[in-house]
Amino acid sequence: MTVLEIPTAGTALRAPGRPDAWSILGTGIQSATSAQEALDMAHLSNWNVRVWDEVNATRFDGTGVTTLKMPDTRATVRTNPVTGQEEYIGAVGTQYTPVQIDDHKDVLDMFGRESGATFHKAGAYGRNGGKFFVSMVLPKVIRIGSFDKHRMHLTLFGSHDGSSSNSFHIGPTRLDCGNMQRIIIKGATHKYSIPHTASAPVKIREVHKALATLFDWQDAFEREANRLLNMPLTLGQFEKIASSLWDSPATKRQQTNYETRMSALRGLFLNADTQQSIRGTAWAGWNAIGEYLDHYARANSSTLRAARSLADTGAVTKRKTAAFNQFFALAA
Repeated sequence: MTVLEIPTAGTALRAPGRPDAWSILGTGIQSATSAQEALDMAHLSNWNVRVWDEVNATRFDGTGVTTLKMPDTRATVRTNPVTGQEEYIGAVGTQYTPVQIDDHKDVLDMFGRESGATFHKAGAYGRNGGKFFVSMVLPKVIRIGSFDKHRMHLTLFGSHDGSSSNSFHIGPTRLDCGNMQRIIIKGATHKYSIPHTASAPVKIREVHKALATLFDWQDAFEREANRLLNMPLTLGQFEKIASSLWDSPATKRQQTNYETRMSALRGLFLNADTQQSIRGTAWAGWNAIGEYLDHYARANSSTLRAARSLADTGAVTKRKTAAFNQFFALAA
């Protein structure tokens, strides 16, 4: 599945054949009618994640094998849903409590009943499923300026490697280019976190109360995006903001990278088909930066590129949020 749709009058041309991050990382679960079905289809159920409280380190050298006990080290382990084998996931802290993916089934089903959301994509990535997501699509297509289409997703993100809490997010994907519209909007809550602690079961039960708050973020995104669409932006203004998102080059190699990056960003702002219907606006400027970060910036693999586009933390989301805020500052 790609993000392509048949172009209609008044819309930008779709980026041909470009998959979004969901399609790169996940399995299609669109036919699932329940969370249990969705998790089974994506091989995310019955992992039985548990903690090993004492880990041994083994070293092989010329004198033989040395085993060292590590009593202060804990590790998460799962049962591989396909092979049935035990697999190491990651090292975790002393307060870490496993939260099974299956524990979120009732909440996912509740989302579907109360919002009309349908299952979309789900998958695990990182070492032995250290990170995972389950995405649902809301029925309403948001149109910025009545024509720039976005699909809104309700998504469960989580990890078993100690890198993050589990959390429910709301956020859009732009259909013209497959951009993950990851931004932090001041005063609007876009996620509800469930820590890997003993309080996790209580937090899961309370997530129902957070659903309305997450939908407030959707309204804030639509409002702020329309403000950017109605804000003219010159090439000079765009270049100033875009260049500020990265450190100033200090070496010849960094200068070359800077010039290559700015050339790509400039081309996306001025010429990309994906900006055709919004050209010359702050909304086009922000989407040009997002398109570069999601689809053009260097990455060691398509999987790593997709993972960083979906992430709520990290350089990609920080730069998107910084750019978003700077475009608004132009109107102050």
